[in-house]
Amino acid sequence: MKTNNLIVFSLSFLFSYLVYFLLHNVYLYYYAIPIAVLSSLLLLTYTSRRYYFYFVFVALFAVVFSQSFPIKFSIEIISVSLLIQFLLTKKLTIKTVKISSKLEIRRDLVQILIGGIFLSILISSYKQILLALVFLGLLVAYTIYIYGRKMKKLIKLLERDGAIFGSGAISMAVGAILLLGFINRFDFLFFSLFSLLISDPIATVVGLEILKKPGRKSISGSTAFFISSLIPGVILFGLFGAIFAFILSLAERFSPIDDNIFIAIIAILLSLVFFI
Repeated sequence: MKTNNLIVFSLSFLFSYLVYFLLHNVYLYYYAIPIAVLSSLLLLTYTSRRYYFYFVFVALFAVVFSQSFPIKFSIEIISVSLLIQFLLTKKLTIKTVKISSKLEIRRDLVQILIGGIFLSILISSYKQILLALVFLGLLVAYTIYIYGRKMKKLIKLLERDGAIFGSGAISMAVGAILLLGFINRFDFLFFSLFSLLISDPIATVVGLEILKKPGRKSISGSTAFFISSLIPGVILFGLFGAIFAFILSLAERFSPIDDNIFIAIIAILLSLVFFI
């Protein structure tokens, strides 16, 4: 393992393992070790273009869904681990030079479709199924990434030039898993996922249709984010829903990091302030 990858792995493991000690019984620390180790290798092996990813993926999937571990702390550990890896892995956070409006709209329409499916499953309260779907998405993305030479048309339809295939989907997945792991109240979890998976791509689509400049945030896009998230927000929380929608729209507009990640972090902070 290269030095920089070793650093990312170590930080990912330490932070995710620390979450377990802070939130759960420290006398059962050994339960968290295999999940922390395997999840800390997941994105590193994804970006290495090696077949190690499949071994890590299968092992982590088997451990998490063996029913030997509570699903809640599994999601918490995995989400923090993936968050650290995503933020520190340069190949995943690479900035593209050329961004096509048509491509961005196509990507966001796909995200809205996936978000609708995700939320419909959430209504049935099946966190295990949602996590399994995220895992499946990673597996499909990596397989396309490995055999990309044979699937160039598909890659051009959904991925930006200069980016690793699936990097955008990974940031969305990390944000969704963070919300699943750290927001316990169902109605606020639904609202937060709606804002991340539906309102965020709506903001991009509206912003592109009006501003016609991909890669730049716009007032029209932020307004579209606010209005779309305002609907479930007011239905679920009344006036507070409008406040939540406004704060998340600001998070989307002024995010210093990937907006999928930042929206999730702000939503978690809101849940701690208002619902703890």
